[in-house]
Amino acid sequence: MSYIIAFVSFEGSNKEFPVQCFRTDIKLGDSVIVHRGDGKLRHASVQNLEYLNWDCNARIECKMDEASKNSNGQIILPKGTPIANGFSSFDAFIKELKLHSWVPIKSRRTQYRAVLGYANQSRTAYIFVRKNGIDIQMLDRIEGEELKPYSLHQIPFREGTVVQHFLAHTTFNLFEGILRFSKSFINNEKDLDRYFEPQGSRDKRNEALKKQGEARDAERKRLKEERDYNYFGDLGDYPDDMYLGYHMK
Repeated sequence: MSYIIAFVSFEGSNKEFPVQCFRTDIKLGDSVIVHRGDGKLRHASVQNLEYLNWDCNARIECKMDEASKNSNGQIILPKGTPIANGFSSFDAFIKELKLHSWVPIKSRRTQYRAVLGYANQSRTAYIFVRKNGIDIQMLDRIEGEELKPYSLHQIPFREGTVVQHFLAHTTFNLFEGILRFSKSFINNEKDLDRYFEPQGSRDKRNEALKKQGEARDAERKRLKEERDYNYFGDLGDYPDDMYLGYHMK
């Protein structure tokens, strides 16, 4: 699963293919080495970048100028590929929160892969990491309250100020956005409303897939109408009184 999806074209082709990208420093037009689903390494050019959180078979291993070739012309990848850069994955995001003293919290809700909490001077906040999104809950801090690592979160999500973000179709890097919230919250900023405007979409399809889906739905509708028309049309091929049993012996 990759939050950033790069659409690349291979040498000799204008067709675009979606591949996983774990780097925030990849830009449009960059030349990259792609590890395809068939196991082959190929040069490719980045044509588009989207926040989709898709599971693709192929991935970007590195930039082209980071690789080399042996005497047989085979591509040699640098050590540690696929190279990751910036906050492009859950692991990098959660690690950064912990570095800023957010503590891991337990939850009975199985949809959360991680929950982290922090108490500032006046409020307590929880960040819930889901497979396809990130939720935030912020409450007034109870006097003397301390968050203990791996304590159980038992507060209903409807309480306090809450928001549910989705990874797909955000207009900015949501990991970076939540880290900005972390900084503002740690600094005890009062006005945090901007972080509680829902981002992203539950629907992970991009525009091309939506159009394909609309075309399939239209074709299914057409075929159904055609079947219904032909079925009722058949009834007119027989005398009306046949359906009263007059012609049945």
